Amino acid sequence: MTGTDQHSGFASWVGRSETTQDVASRSAAIGLGALLDCPLDPDASDRAALFPLGHWLQFTPTAAMSELGADGHPRLGGFIPAMSLPRRMWAGSKITFHIPVIVGQRLARVTTIESITPKNGASGRLCFVVLRHDIAAEGRPAIVEHQTLVYREAVTVDQAAATHRPPRSAGPAPDGWDWTRTQQPDETTLFRFSALTFNSHRIHYDLPYATGVEGYPGLVVHGPLSATYMVDAFLHENPNARITDFEFSARAPIFANESVYVCGRTAGRGVTELAVIAPDGQAAVTARIKIHTNRE
Repeated sequence: MTGTDQHSGFASWVGRSETTQDVASRSAAIGLGALLDCPLDPDASDRAALFPLGHWLQFTPTAAMSELGADGHPRLGGFIPAMSLPRRMWAGSKITFHIPVIVGQRLARVTTIESITPKNGASGRLCFVVLRHDIAAEGRPAIVEHQTLVYREAVTVDQAAATHRPPRSAGPAPDGWDWTRTQQPDETTLFRFSALTFNSHRIHYDLPYATGVEGYPGLVVHGPLSATYMVDAFLHENPNARITDFEFSARAPIFANESVYVCGRTAGRGVTELAVIAPDGQAAVTARIKIHTNRE
């Protein structure tokens, strides 16, 4: 099948949308505070603003157990078309924040398939799916997110025979950043984040599956968890900042029990560049944050 044929095969899916409803969860906000070691005061959380990425803890998947695939995700063919690419990764997001979302508010999310793009890469066939999420709080536009998912081919028998390797230790703190923090997410961290987001993807908790089926050397740290670490670190450095835009890109996987550096530096007025530096010294996740300034 040519690239043109693949595009035409998915053309009828582009533009499809679905709407889901939720209520901004107090318990999820408290749970995320616990995960980030910043416990929220339960008495002050009834009308608190969600963490900037707290919408990821809302609208959690509702697929029945019988609707899940071998990897733990809902099987394709419902909202997103079926394709012969079984490995899924959240490759990144671009998010605009219009107003804060407050605990207890009624939420509505309209998700639209913006594009489906098959490609051939060095690792084989890929397919990029871009979803647009428009989230309203009590009827007011609150958040717009463009989420990119990538689907990949199954690994070969040799690749799937990868053996579990010891976690890599972090090297010296990287130069050229205004600030750095260290993180070492372990199995408990991954379980808690999966529970908060109701994410049943087995690469995050099932070690035999992660190594023997998907060919990873260990349990995979969630891309959105790394993004959450970056925003949390930024807010510790800039506690009064109001984030208007955030985008992140997952470039390489990080594995459970590895020590990583979360780094940030000024990249212009109201703009901060961030990265999660893996133990090999490479940027595994990159991001940019834009904040409201007095000139805006």
